[in-house]
Amino acid sequence: MKNLLIVTKSQYGYHIDPYKFGYYLKNDFRITHLSWDFGLPKITVTGVKTKYLSREGTKLMRFFRFLKRIQEEIKTGHYDLIFLVYFPGCSFLRWQNPQHTFNLDIRTATDTDNSLVNSIKDRLLKWESSKFPHLSILSHGLARKLGFKKYHFLPLGGERFCTRDKSFDKANLLYVGTLENRNLMAFIRGFHLFLTSTDDSQFPVSLTIIGDGPGNERAEIDDYIRANGLQGIIKTTGYVHNDLLNEFFENSNVGISFVPITPYYTHQPPTKTYEYLLSGLPVLATATEENAKIISDDCGILVQDTEESVARGLGKLMQQLKYFDSEKIRLVCSENSWQNIAQNNLGPYLESLKVTNRNSIQLR
Repeated sequence: MKNLLIVTKSQYGYHIDPYKFGYYLKNDFRITHLSWDFGLPKITVTGVKTKYLSREGTKLMRFFRFLKRIQEEIKTGHYDLIFLVYFPGCSFLRWQNPQHTFNLDIRTATDTDNSLVNSIKDRLLKWESSKFPHLSILSHGLARKLGFKKYHFLPLGGERFCTRDKSFDKANLLYVGTLENRNLMAFIRGFHLFLTSTDDSQFPVSLTIIGDGPGNERAEIDDYIRANGLQGIIKTTGYVHNDLLNEFFENSNVGISFVPITPYYTHQPPTKTYEYLLSGLPVLATATEENAKIISDDCGILVQDTEESVARGLGKLMQQLKYFDSEKIRLVCSENSWQNIAQNNLGPYLESLKVTNRNSIQLR
C-alpha cells in the first residue's frame, strides 16, 4: 500500500473535494492529510492521519512556516505520492523535492470581485503549474480558461444524501453552500417576488438556507426575512458540515444552485448541483456554462442571476414539479458520486503516476 500525502490550506474536512478523496481512498493508500488549523471542530476519519499547523503569527510568517512544515513532512514521511491542492507559493515545494512524485490539483481559478487581482493571481497559478509535470483539474472549461493543454480531468462530485423518491405535493426548497460572493440576496428577492405573485395556499412553499460567509451575508439575509415577515417561510441555519446534511436533504424536494454568472464562476461546477441531483431533487440553477451541461428539462430549470429571472424560473418549476421523477434525476449524474470519482478516477490515476515516475527514474 502506497503512502499518500494530501496538502490543503483549508482545515481538514472543510474543503469537501480532498476530504472525500481521502475518505474513499483510505483503504487503497496510507493517507496523511496536512493542513492549517483554523480552530474549527476537528473532523476524524478512521484510516486518515491528520496533521495540523497553527496559524499564529503574521501572514508572512505563517506562509513560510507552512512551507517549512510541508517540506519537513515530505522529507521525513517516506511518501510515494504528494497530492497538493494549489496555493500560491506551492512551486517552491516542487523545486525543493524534484525526486518526489507530485500532483498539483486545481479546484478553482481566482474568484474575487477585482478583475485585476483575478488576472494577476491566475497568471501566477499558471506559471507555478508549469513547474509540475502532473496536473489535475475539475473542468475542461477551467483548463481552457487557464490555458492548460496537458492535464488529468478530475471532476467535481457529490454525495448521495437521500435515496427515497420524492413527493411533489409541496415545494421545500434547499440551498446549501457558502454565502460569500454568491449574491444570494438576488435569489431571495426573486423568491420573495415569486411568493407575492402566486397563491401560496394552493401550493405550500418553504426555503431552507444552509451556509455562512466571512462578512455580514447571513445577517443581511436574516434582516430581509424579518423586515418582510418571511420567518415562517425562509429559515437560515448557518454552517452545517457535509457529513450532517442528510436530514435536510430528506426533508427537501427542490435544490437551489445559485452562483453569479461571471467569468470566474461560469467554469466552476457547483458541488451542490451534483448533490441535489444524486439525491433525486430537481434543481433551479443559474445558467453558468457548467450548470448548463448538467441541467435539462428532466431535472430542473436554468435561470439568469437576476431576481426577475428567479421569480419566472420558480413559477415554471412549480408548474412542472409534479412531473419530476427522482429515480430519473439520480441517473443524470450517477457517475459523479465522490466514491466513484475517488475510486475509479483518482485512485488509478495516482497509481499510474507512481509507475511513471519509477520508470522515468530507471531511464535516467
